[in-house]
Amino acid sequence: MNKKKFFKAAITIFLAILTLAGSVSLAADREFGQITGDSVNLREKADKGSASLAAIPINTEVEVLGEENGWYRVLYGGLVGYVRQDLIFVNSTGTRAAYVLEDGVKLRGGPSLTSYVVTELKGGQGVKVKQMVGDWYFVVTNDYVGYVHRTYLIMTKASTAAVNMLKVGMEGQEVKRLQTELNDRGFLTRNDVTGVFGAKTRKAVEEFQKACSLASADGVAGAETLSALYDPANKVQKENANFMRLKGSVVLLDWFKGGAEWLAKGAYFTITDVKTGLSFRARRFGGWYHADSEPASASDTAIMKRIAGGKWSWNRRAIWVTYGGKTVAASMHCMPHMANPTKSNNFDGHFCVHLYHSKVHETSRECPRHQAMVQSAYKAGKAS
Repeated sequence: MNKKKFFKAAITIFLAILTLAGSVSLAADREFGQITGDSVNLREKADKGSASLAAIPINTEVEVLGEENGWYRVLYGGLVGYVRQDLIFVNSTGTRAAYVLEDGVKLRGGPSLTSYVVTELKGGQGVKVKQMVGDWYFVVTNDYVGYVHRTYLIMTKASTAAVNMLKVGMEGQEVKRLQTELNDRGFLTRNDVTGVFGAKTRKAVEEFQKACSLASADGVAGAETLSALYDPANKVQKENANFMRLKGSVVLLDWFKGGAEWLAKGAYFTITDVKTGLSFRARRFGGWYHADSEPASASDTAIMKRIAGGKWSWNRRAIWVTYGGKTVAASMHCMPHMANPTKSNNFDGHFCVHLYHSKVHETSRECPRHQAMVQSAYKAGKAS
């Protein structure tokens, strides 16, 4: 072979090596992920309302081209579109964070329902996912390793998980504890303390986060939110907290069949206005067919006037009366009149509180408007 042919061949080989090296380098830079849900939508844009280009079967491998606002831009079957990050398992960091959906989820020794149980996990518990094997995730949590079926985990885009995180779809005792605290602070009703994290709980968490000015107000209860929620020094609650605590516990009580004895003369009780959710303290000082009452203090009078819209009125209002651990459907007006037993409460007279079947003193008959409000109050807060 002459020199000219030798150099030509050498250059050809060199270029081939460069091309091969480039291909290897490009291949090494490519990133792939596995679809973790059934028939996951490949969206045209990074938006759940965007058009679906295709439905990708579970366990399908797709190429990940980039990230955008909680979505992966992927290549699938010649189509380029977007898939939510929590629906793709991408292990470029060596680990992915996930959270257990409910109490009692079994961590197994192998990727099978017949495999032995290593331990049981709690709802909201954070785990590290190392690998996806079919419908199973190989996870690490505390001092344990094992497999969890995909239906019991919620994946996140993070590489590490906090000890606990609660979000929509989870259930169990930790969720119920969260809901109970939200109820105590007035962000969730008693009827919604179910142990299942749904839309109402998410909204309540978001409202609490905003009230506390937390960095994120996304309705997901992470470490920062849970710390603020369970901190006894944190006094944040909704102004109508009492309304939320009582909803779901209201009963009807006949004035002439125990009501008058229950709300005895001299009793100090709490009135919660159904329409505004505001509460104030009052005292029954008299009356025989219904409770002649007055605000307990000047500050209670101020709240009552806010309830009335800033102007005293004879209009009947649906209220809940709480006394001695019981909450009863009732009605009141907001007009000071006649007897004025306490001069220092800024209420020039008294107002009337009616229970079920109570009557007007002047006529010895039931007031239809008061009774209609009693029924309205009962319907709004009746015990489940």
